[in-house]
Amino acid sequence: MAALLLASCGTPGPVAQTSTGVATDVPESPGARELKVVARDAPVPPASDPHEVLVFVREGSVWMMNADGAEAAQLTVRSHSAADESPALSPDGARIAYTSPADGNYRIYVMSLDELVPTPLTSGDEGGDTNPCWSPDGRQIAFTRGDPRDKRDLYVVAADGKSAPVLLLEGNDDQPDYGGTPAWSPDGKTIVFAADRREARGTRLWAVDVATHAIHPITPVRQGGWFVSDEDPAWSPDGTTIAFASNRHAQSADQQRDLDIYTIHPDGSGLTRLTNDPGAATDPAYSPDGKRLYFASNRLATQDYEREIYVMAAGGGKQRRLTRDERPQNSAPQAGRRK
Repeated sequence: MAALLLASCGTPGPVAQTSTGVATDVPESPGARELKVVARDAPVPPASDPHEVLVFVREGSVWMMNADGAEAAQLTVRSHSAADESPALSPDGARIAYTSPADGNYRIYVMSLDELVPTPLTSGDEGGDTNPCWSPDGRQIAFTRGDPRDKRDLYVVAADGKSAPVLLLEGNDDQPDYGGTPAWSPDGKTIVFAADRREARGTRLWAVDVATHAIHPITPVRQGGWFVSDEDPAWSPDGTTIAFASNRHAQSADQQRDLDIYTIHPDGSGLTRLTNDPGAATDPAYSPDGKRLYFASNRLATQDYEREIYVMAAGGGKQRRLTRDERPQNSAPQAGRRK
């Protein structure tokens, strides 16, 4: 696949390729520090498909609900040791993949929505397996492996479990706990993930070519922003935009977890801030028609663990809360179409 060019907020710039295939940035231009900020009065578009659903984490178990927040149903029962995490609905809407420590190690499980019987897909070796992401054809699942205090490697495994996981990219980060969270492009050629790659320039979004394993950065470096963290990437269904959570508006490391939702084009142009959340906005996910963005926020929290799920137009605007719990612990929304 031809390499994409990194751009500084809409202004294309050259990218130098090293002998290892890793792209290095040209010096940051002033334009890279300028962010587009969208109008906040756009209404939330209605769901165009009556079968649209969200899978998400509630109080450590995986749940599913309609696009308007109605008819929430519990799908898994969390382990006594730790919570289930990172649910992802398969492209055909028939299965979910998620992370669970039910057997001791964090492993990737796949479960049919008809039978609700989880089947382990990975072993959870070398520190645990997390953050499953389906390929567009539903045949493979990308995930991260490793102790988040040490490193997170990027792997791909067949969704039917009939072959061993294949290492796609070895982790090499100073802060691996902020990295990982792979997102597969709609054309199946690229996986975007978060990493700092020991550059001392913050955690950014990177793209890895599934065929060649070559990588290059997508989000620009912010001058003086060693504490910047771009996280939780999500592709729009048409492949033109990547949503993610970031603190790149923060003025200092004291605001490191002051996250908002941003978007950027895969070539690094069009960096846009969509929210100005009074708390932290995380876990963006596009609706199947690409018209809405779901995300989690702790804006109303009285305790650190409290999160609710919200929705807004894909380009930003008015926001609607979908979950309303007495002690909210809702996160990691992923949208899809139920079979």
